[in-house]
Amino acid sequence: MQTFVFRCPSTGYNVQGSFEETNSPLPTYVGQHCLACRRLHIVDPRNGRLLAERQPTSANLSRHTKELK
Repeated sequence: MQTFVFRCPSTGYNVQGSFEETNSPLPTYVGQHCLACRRLHIVDPRNGRLLAERQPTSANLSRHTKELK
């Protein structure tokens, strides 16, 4: 079993997550039941970032920039 740490967006606490190890490379995102807020978070186990924290792509960024002008 592989463990990692992520920050709960609801409480701000660091929470330990885990997933089953396989012979394949690390999964991109895993679902984690958060012990701090009892919700489900989708987390990248390589860096602890939540799916909701993804950086916008350049295409999305340029579209939003045009909307602001």
